[in-house]
Amino acid sequence: MSELRSLQRRFQEYLIGSSEAIKKDIVSTSDALAEHRLGTYFNAYRIRLLDCLAIDYSGLQKYLGPHAFESLALDYIKAHPSSHPSVRWFGKYLVEYLRSTYVHEDREFLSELANFEWAQGLVFDASDEPGLYRLEDMALVPAEAWPAIRISFKPAMRWLDLNWNIGPYWMALDGDEALPEKSRNEYPVRWLLWRKNRDPFWRSLEVHEAWAIEAAQNGASFAEICEGLCEWISEDAVAMTAAGLLKQWISDDLVERVDFQ
Repeated sequence: MSELRSLQRRFQEYLIGSSEAIKKDIVSTSDALAEHRLGTYFNAYRIRLLDCLAIDYSGLQKYLGPHAFESLALDYIKAHPSSHPSVRWFGKYLVEYLRSTYVHEDREFLSELANFEWAQGLVFDASDEPGLYRLEDMALVPAEAWPAIRISFKPAMRWLDLNWNIGPYWMALDGDEALPEKSRNEYPVRWLLWRKNRDPFWRSLEVHEAWAIEAAQNGASFAEICEGLCEWISEDAVAMTAAGLLKQWISDDLVERVDFQ
């Protein structure tokens, strides 16, 4: 058994390109040399990883074109050999690879595009909730309990701070439509991504809502959220604004639970 494990390890090392020691274990014949036999697996392994990256980053592939994307993917495979039992997670380092290593004039835009696509995948794969909070459940909250309520969001929700107009650009790529002009904002814009039923959704957030969601996620009470919103909203309108945000989050199926006890 130990010899089998050793053989498997040598074969794995060959596939990821770190060693060719396995060649001594492969028999050459008149019909096929050892390197040809091994090459079949070597190439098939990379084709499989390329296919996985193309699925996870379809917009990036369309933007770069098939040849440039393949070149990027092969470089990424060398830099980050697959180390997880599931190929689903093979592409998890591509965003950072694009940001820090890939040489391209649009590197920042490409890394944000990839980040947006990876986040959509995470949202889609997130665990299902046993039951989501409903608008009619808000009527069960006593008036005196509102200042202390705390909001828990469902797992299938993420946010990204992006400089470029990635959302509409990705939508055009995905639909094979005319691409909008790329534009970079003076300040990053927060994009919210979530899953409703089995469909992914996303939208940009105004600064006050972005802050409120993050505060609620970090455990702030409704009263603390109202207090913080006063930086953008007048004091006489802040409670109504906060309640309106909560209503919007519930309607979007973002809220898993509201605690008031």
